[in-house]
Amino acid sequence: MSAPRRYATWLIAIVALTSLASFVLNTTVNPWRVTPYPWSSEKADPYRDISSQIRTAKAGLVRSNPDTRIAVFGSSRVANGLDPEDDRWPHDQVLNLGCSGGFIYESVAMARYAMEHLPLELAIIGIDPGDLGSDLDTRPMGDFHASPLAGADPNSELRYVIGISTAEESFQTLKRQSHDFLPQYNPVGLRVRSHKAPGKPQIAFIREQITGEAEFGLTTTGRDENELNAEKVAGLQALLHDARAKGIRMIVYFHPTHALRYLRASDAENPALLFENERRALLKMVDQANQAPNNGPAITLWDFADAHLLNSDPLPDEASMMTHWTDLDHYTVEVGSLMLARMLDWELRMDAGEDYGQRIDRESQSTWFEQVRKSSSAYVSGKGTRDIKWKEELIGQSAPAP
Repeated sequence: MSAPRRYATWLIAIVALTSLASFVLNTTVNPWRVTPYPWSSEKADPYRDISSQIRTAKAGLVRSNPDTRIAVFGSSRVANGLDPEDDRWPHDQVLNLGCSGGFIYESVAMARYAMEHLPLELAIIGIDPGDLGSDLDTRPMGDFHASPLAGADPNSELRYVIGISTAEESFQTLKRQSHDFLPQYNPVGLRVRSHKAPGKPQIAFIREQITGEAEFGLTTTGRDENELNAEKVAGLQALLHDARAKGIRMIVYFHPTHALRYLRASDAENPALLFENERRALLKMVDQANQAPNNGPAITLWDFADAHLLNSDPLPDEASMMTHWTDLDHYTVEVGSLMLARMLDWELRMDAGEDYGQRIDRESQSTWFEQVRKSSSAYVSGKGTRDIKWKEELIGQSAPAP
């Protein structure tokens, strides 16, 4: 055998053996759950960390749990706040498919992926205030285009079984398992812990958020500054129609934010109805989907965005935490569970939760909007006076000079 042929033979053999070893490692550890082979390790499941490839790994949850009938969708508010393991769910298997940093485009794509691969009976999708009026497309900012959500890609599928990046994550999974170090997300998709450096007070994060947005002129007011994004509206509208056509019960809800997030001192006398055009558009979309000639369950719409007691924790000091909020945008799991209880008519387990949020239809929307305005005015002129003043002083000090 000539030297070049001998070299080529050895090279092919090495590549083949390396590929085989990678295949065995990656499909056994299955770090993102996208290659659920019969020999995939069950013991590794609690140690699989999806935080670096969230879209890929949440699609992996779909692949690895093919009998799932209930799933929740949305951004980090859903990923952090809706617990698939609440004992009030009607089925044992529920998946949290919310993606941190992902808004309408990605939520719709994830919901469609789940609808195609799972026998879904119930889907709950959270809508972020401001998203329908924004042109922001988060898909290029994460792993969306490398994930199964972007469509079938033979190269990506090959990467999952013999890829170097998958092998690296497989070794990291085995390392976490050997040290019994649990990742941020649990095996059903809920973000249950943070691995950020400890010691930074909650109020410091809130202060940095407010000043950072003000410094770059990014402070959002929620007062219908933008027209609705037609592409986002169309994508969500089509999803609602298709869910009904497939016989899936769909619940849409408008996320709350902390009352301080968008309100101003001027709202004491003339309270704004924040994101009014988006709220009205959601009801219109739901109505249109429900009027279509489909036999599936009617879609329901809920709205939790007011200045309710549970949405208006006083700002903490340097040594304390808010009870119901991790920052001004993200509620705790306890609040998320209350929202699920309200939407699904579960037993209420939180004080002051009996009037939290409102199911919205043509008859209730006007009354709810009036309640939103009243609660905003009461917060700004009452318990929120000090915090509103603090926020507006921060914005004034941080805003760029004209």
